[in-house]
Amino acid sequence: MNNDQLAPATGYTFGYRRVSSVQQDYARQTAALAEAGIPWERIFEDKLSGKTMDRPGFREMLDRLRPGDTVVVSSLDRFGRTTTGILNAIDELTERGVSIKSLKPGEDFRGITGRLILTVMAAIAEWERANTAERAAEARAARKARGIEATRTKTALTPERVDTVRRLRSTGATIAAIVRTTGISRASVYRALEV
Repeated sequence: MNNDQLAPATGYTFGYRRVSSVQQDYARQTAALAEAGIPWERIFEDKLSGKTMDRPGFREMLDRLRPGDTVVVSSLDRFGRTTTGILNAIDELTERGVSIKSLKPGEDFRGITGRLILTVMAAIAEWERANTAERAAEARAARKARGIEATRTKTALTPERVDTVRRLRSTGATIAAIVRTTGISRASVYRALEV
């Protein structure tokens, strides 16, 4: 998919990505947005839970948006964690005359049918997250009952992350911008470029 397919008749195309915590990274979302042809300087980000709508990156993007612009996300759940949160974000954008494009197949928000699909998919996404959280809580409780302490695994420099770093670098992004964009450490960025 190229940028022409994403761009509206007038205006610019922006990307928005969000992860819920500092332990997560943007690699998959970044790769999807880069593949869609969105310049890294027009990608806004937040490392915050989808529960809150007070997101600095989202607000900064809103300040830049003009009628006729388009916001691209890897999937609609990047806008929020709950159906209400997702719909509120999308309402705020559409009220400003901004189009929304999801890179996830089947997420087309145009017209009444699109709105219905959006509501149903947002509800399903919320249900999936609740199930995942419930399973994780059950697993933690089971580990605790067996006397096993929870540990965090170190984030690996996966081939996907290496590819993302190289792609951003090939567009002229600085090391600092790549670190900010991907959430990968500076040392890991240099390692990815040397591989």
